[in-house]
Amino acid sequence: MLREIARRLDCEIDLALADVHETWASEDEYWEERYGRRWGYDDEEEDEREGGSGESHRLTELIESDIELRHATGGRPRALAAAVSLDELCYTKPSVELEPFESEHEGYMGNYGNTVDRWYHRAAIVLWPRDRTFVIRARGSPYWGIGEVAKRLRRKAADPEALDLARRLLPFWGQIAWRDESLGTFAATLAVAAKLGDAEVATALLQPFALTSLTAKTAPRFAELLDRHGEDWCRTLLRQWISERRAYEAPDERLAWMSAGLAPLCQALCRRPESSGGPGMARWILKEQWTWLLEHIEHLEEASAKEMKKELARLSEPVLAVVESARIDSEVQRSIVDFLADDTDHLKLLRLGLLRAAHERHGSNAVRAVGLKSLHTRCTRDLARRLNAPPRAADDWSIRTPLRCSCKLRGKLKAYLRAPRKIRLEWPLAKEGRAHIHRAIDSQDLSVRHITRRVGRPFTLVLEKTPVLFERDAAERQAWETELKWLEETAGDF
Repeated sequence: MLREIARRLDCEIDLALADVHETWASEDEYWEERYGRRWGYDDEEEDEREGGSGESHRLTELIESDIELRHATGGRPRALAAAVSLDELCYTKPSVELEPFESEHEGYMGNYGNTVDRWYHRAAIVLWPRDRTFVIRARGSPYWGIGEVAKRLRRKAADPEALDLARRLLPFWGQIAWRDESLGTFAATLAVAAKLGDAEVATALLQPFALTSLTAKTAPRFAELLDRHGEDWCRTLLRQWISERRAYEAPDERLAWMSAGLAPLCQALCRRPESSGGPGMARWILKEQWTWLLEHIEHLEEASAKEMKKELARLSEPVLAVVESARIDSEVQRSIVDFLADDTDHLKLLRLGLLRAAHERHGSNAVRAVGLKSLHTRCTRDLARRLNAPPRAADDWSIRTPLRCSCKLRGKLKAYLRAPRKIRLEWPLAKEGRAHIHRAIDSQDLSVRHITRRVGRPFTLVLEKTPVLFERDAAERQAWETELKWLEETAGDF
């Protein structure tokens, strides 16, 4: 009967699985007893109420509900529609009268809570106007939607129907396409955008994605875009990917992409003729990533000493990827060498991490090709010089950690830290000043105990250097010895 109705209304009809989620306001079943007729109950009664097989909460009002449909006919279930609105819904029995497969209660929390979330699996018969089939299925599966456009383009290049279908994707494409990247949606979209005759539609289809989607595997597709739309168009697209995703893209994702994908991507683009724009695009991508990486390293100066050390350790792989890619651009190569030649402490750590990452990735037989011999020599000479200096004397309490702040309190703090015989400092200081000194000590993880003696006005900030200073020095010196030994053992490899 329903099929006949669908035929008369020129509708599609299908079976689907419905995932139903409802959020209800609730009251505890014992609310009236406890706060009305009775003022309490014993522990055994509480156990009976909460330990039963059913829910111990009375549902009072539906707050929110959502339904997701999954197509089930003819194979593995796949998304059919992201959401179903209430005015599209008809049922003979409400979900609340059924048994949920999962239920969760949020207790009363003052200004929210005392709610029950319930989830149900239901069967559904779905009807929709036939002319809406493409949009409905494409919203459920972006990969399927872009695939339908690709099919028409394979049959006939610059097919007007294909362009029309692509335009029908645009109203919702930006919200859903990037979530479906694991299914190859990005690669399929690249292929479609390269064949569409409309550059504006091609831009809109690719806009939701990110630079981190671009890999050596998808480089041939990207090269097709170069051939079709040109270098300027592709650079504008890449800038859009960087700027629009930058605000909420985690640096971890970008760094991981640089470590694994930057060098292969640049190599794949450079294998194309210079006239194709591939090598030029590779050089541009490399410069953009090096610029971003430099900014990321500069921002580390605002981090604590401990955080900086941790972050520098994981930057070794991305920096190595840029070094390997920089063979295609002498300007970037010189910039990297000049940057790594700086003698600041955090770059010394970065240099060592880079050498270890290169040796681990390429092994003793191939690491020489990376071209890090001069860097290896510099690190060896630097560590040998440090170890030749006498170790800290037993009565030397000086701390020479650089202070980033430039306020008027800095001079006195710096003088105290660098004084080799001054262990304790009592410093009458107002609240704002004490807070500033606390932050300066904690951010640099200094071996200084700081407490406030709350007597008199202003209160006195008491600073005292701790023996941890000597323990850290000994541990650092031992680490230098380990690193120098490794450098000497691997000198012939580089």
